[in-house]
Amino acid sequence: MLRRFKLRLLGVIVIVTMVGLIMQSGQVSRNLMEPILVYIMHNKYDVGAIVYRYVNLPGSNDLSDILPASGGMVLRQPCEFLEIERDYGWYWDKQEKKQKFSSGIHLIVKDETVVNPIIGGQVAEITQTPEEGTVLIRHDSNFYSLYGGLKQILVEQGDNVEEGDSLGTTGTNLYLEVRGKDGPVNPQSIFK
Repeated sequence: MLRRFKLRLLGVIVIVTMVGLIMQSGQVSRNLMEPILVYIMHNKYDVGAIVYRYVNLPGSNDLSDILPASGGMVLRQPCEFLEIERDYGWYWDKQEKKQKFSSGIHLIVKDETVVNPIIGGQVAEITQTPEEGTVLIRHDSNFYSLYGGLKQILVEQGDNVEEGDSLGTTGTNLYLEVRGKDGPVNPQSIFK
């Protein structure tokens, strides 16, 4: 029994060492590995709750690498929400029976919830379908936020918006995506 424990412990040490080397080997490797680790930590064995108390994983839930160091920008939640329906990162799609990647956070909200930008910027793009609309805000040349699931859009393309301004109102869901210069970024830090 002690021998099995030692073998399992050795296996865990080898895996943790390999993951650590992959995470430190470069941005591309880290971008591939981080969503998998986040999925495991949040959805399996409640590892995330334990590890986050003691370890700050590089890049985990941290938007500081895409925001300017000066200016004192603080990101705000876009609205009041009831719960997070789907986190950023990898998840199992039960209908398609395969792993998929969510580039943003899906929130369950009350119908007619007012949505505000997470930080001031300019409305770069608006798309509208019969079911819903989306608003893309450019905060600077490398930082965007996208708000989907809007029933009513209250801004126009080119408008400058501040944190307290209303972008629109929702149905019962809101999709929030934050994009940096290298693509989607985990917006989870603004929901703590």
